[in-house]
Amino acid sequence: MQDYVGYRTQKRLASKKKKHKWWRWLIVLAVLIVVFIILGAVLEISPIDTAWQKTVDGFNWVGRKVKALWPFKSPNRIPASEFLPEGKETAYYLLAITKKYGDNLFTSTVVVAYYDSRNETGSLVYIPNDLSVNVPGVGMDQLSSLVELDEGRITKTLVTVENLLGIKVDRYVLGTDGDVRIVLDQIRDDWEVDVPARMSWKDMSLAVTVDLKPGKQKLSGKLLASYLTYSQPGKELDLIDRQRGFAPEFLAVSGGMFDDISKLVTKNASLLDTDASNKELTGMWQAFTLLKGKALKQGTIPVKEFKFENTTVHRVDTPELPAFEKKYLDVSPASTGKRYRVEILNGNGVPGIGEQVASRLDLDTFQIVNSANADSFEHPETVIIIYSQDAETVKAAEKLRNELEVGRIEAHPEAQDMADISVIIGKDYASK
Repeated sequence: MQDYVGYRTQKRLASKKKKHKWWRWLIVLAVLIVVFIILGAVLEISPIDTAWQKTVDGFNWVGRKVKALWPFKSPNRIPASEFLPEGKETAYYLLAITKKYGDNLFTSTVVVAYYDSRNETGSLVYIPNDLSVNVPGVGMDQLSSLVELDEGRITKTLVTVENLLGIKVDRYVLGTDGDVRIVLDQIRDDWEVDVPARMSWKDMSLAVTVDLKPGKQKLSGKLLASYLTYSQPGKELDLIDRQRGFAPEFLAVSGGMFDDISKLVTKNASLLDTDASNKELTGMWQAFTLLKGKALKQGTIPVKEFKFENTTVHRVDTPELPAFEKKYLDVSPASTGKRYRVEILNGNGVPGIGEQVASRLDLDTFQIVNSANADSFEHPETVIIIYSQDAETVKAAEKLRNELEVGRIEAHPEAQDMADISVIIGKDYASK
């Protein structure tokens, strides 16, 4: 009698047992998912990391499709087609701020803003103003000096940044620290800023003395403009840290006045040197205010310090650059292939010829690593010198010749460390 169990009791026990089995399977599945995430996303063990990335891409694709079909749209949305350059789904904006001490003008801030409408993500890439760069047609100089070399324009800065990062800038915006102060004052009377450390300086460009203690405090537009544009020698990365810390706050406050951004742009557009329309500026600003969490990435270009005449300046950490470009600017070596290092030598004596040549080259394929004068200015013909005769290098040289529309290719057996291809610009190029 004790072994006898009624039908209802048997059914209840069987159902309970079945539930326990389901729970066990769910626990096993959860453990496997956690292990997959750790091996693929955290430890990045091959080939699990590849499977993880494909999984993430799949979820992103599904998410975008669901988002596109979702009937309840947020009012703060604008079609990317209305503000991105015609026919493009992405855009690179170059933002630069200048300061002036006496008669000397220099660039204090250089930022590349990248927006991708396909997944509604964006990046802010910061470049130290003391970066030692190779300027097409000029040679080595600091990024901060280019605006004065260019007589107040942004052309040399733009070409140099394009060459450095392997991108094509769609629009540029050049303003002054005074313009920054005006915009900040129009948005708010004062701003709360978390100052990381004690800092003090006299900013002659904005005619303000800054003396700040660490911690949260309210700053006027003038003080904040100096806080965001002034760097003491050797402290350029500290300035970028301040800018990166403030950017989310600025975008959050701007997002709270989303519909007024158009009025702000219209009111202040005349202050700026820009090739973007008011509609484009408004759209990019609004788009960035909508980026939340991981949708907005901020990065500082990888650099190394080096000493020069008792000062510390920065150079690009070249081995780290490709991975950085892929992460923040969607520049993928897999899609663009190898970039060939090109040396441009002025062999005809025409001033600025190196910059003209650089502007014609495909920056996905070529990186200008040196600009200088040739052994003389009497070269009648443009010569493209390659130091390896492998098929890919020859193909790149032919592409370069097609882009210049002049020149003959020569192969030199001795390799050199600086460049893969040297171009002596002859008189035939100047007379085209």
